[in-house]
Amino acid sequence: MSKTNYNLQELFRVAFGKTDPVYTTDSVSSDQKKNIAFTGVTVQPKQKAERMSWLGTPILFPVLFKGGTYQEYLPNGQITEVVMSDFYLPAATLVDFRREKNITETPVLGDDGTVKEIFGFGDWKIRIKGLCLDEPGSSALDQITEILTWENLIGSIQISGELFSKKDIGSIVIKSIEVPQVQGKPGVIPFTINAISDKIIELLA
Repeated sequence: MSKTNYNLQELFRVAFGKTDPVYTTDSVSSDQKKNIAFTGVTVQPKQKAERMSWLGTPILFPVLFKGGTYQEYLPNGQITEVVMSDFYLPAATLVDFRREKNITETPVLGDDGTVKEIFGFGDWKIRIKGLCLDEPGSSALDQITEILTWENLIGSIQISGELFSKKDIGSIVIKSIEVPQVQGKPGVIPFTINAISDKIIELLA
């Protein structure tokens, strides 16, 4: 295997202006380290990785779009059912979460401040940033094409991953997607998915 060098920290900076460190784990074997050179990657301890990348590096928090029967729009505007297979987002993917409380604020007459009534929590606002990279058997173009196929679905997408399960998120709805171009970086396609969490609500008659 020839030596492969992806400077992930630099690629994230160019694509998203993000300078946060990129992490991997210390469970990479000495033989794997001979064939891998990731500049700007910080190593942190982890006993066991859930999933490995094609380069042999552990993926700390893999994100899976669960396969199943979904609906999508046809070019003529009609809705049809489509069967999707499980799809892991690219290994170089970062996820940000934000949530607000539903609060009603009532001014207090003759005094400062407000009376705050909390009525639960809003949806999680989720931003998924990632890099599609050329790899054996799956080009960056193949990966972004698959992501756009998921983005074209109607309704919520079942999702799996430790980052999501810890927040009790089992499905998301994609609101928008961005696919910018990175000049002078062939085989690298960045993407940003803006989504919100979704829950199944059963209405009883």
